[in-house]
Amino acid sequence: MKIEKISDYKVKITINSIDLEERNINMDDLVYNSPKAQELFWDILYQAYVEQGFEVKDEQLVVEAIPNSRDTFVIIITKYRNRQLLKPGPNKFIKGSDAKKSTKPKEVCFSFHDLEDIICLSKRIIDSFRGDSSAYRHEDTYYLVLKPYDTYPNLSVETIAEEYGMRCKTVEMFLREYGKTLIENSAVEILAWCI
Repeated sequence: MKIEKISDYKVKITINSIDLEERNINMDDLVYNSPKAQELFWDILYQAYVEQGFEVKDEQLVVEAIPNSRDTFVIIITKYRNRQLLKPGPNKFIKGSDAKKSTKPKEVCFSFHDLEDIICLSKRIIDSFRGDSSAYRHEDTYYLVLKPYDTYPNLSVETIAEEYGMRCKTVEMFLREYGKTLIENSAVEILAWCI
């Protein structure tokens, strides 16, 4: 694991498959946000504090996970003290009470017969999709909810998504209540990293 302090408010962590093996963590642990994955996140924050003096107190955090290659990914953690500095965007990543007050991006939902289809789609759109995403399962169907950060949808991403699944009118609130949450945030980024 490599930790780089970009500024007093931002740190970049590079993690590879060896780091995960040493902690006995596999991709399923990350995808399903297991206790091991949560423990890894807190270990990363602690190590960033020890190595780089990156201290987190009452700040809100924005966490971005970006696949770098087949066996490495980058996590960028940004902290905000002043609420006025927060720009519209990744409101699902922001920890804190003001996250619920942020403008909710437009969501588009797609259904799939197989989780493998969502993984293949994620690999194709990882470089062009800018937004948050969640994955669910309800009965025998998988769902990917895309929430673009921009006001205007990325039509090319939606067109590609229709090659793998079907656009549907199911809303995320229904999936959260009646389905099983597979990945709550950053589903595209996490699944694109799957082998």
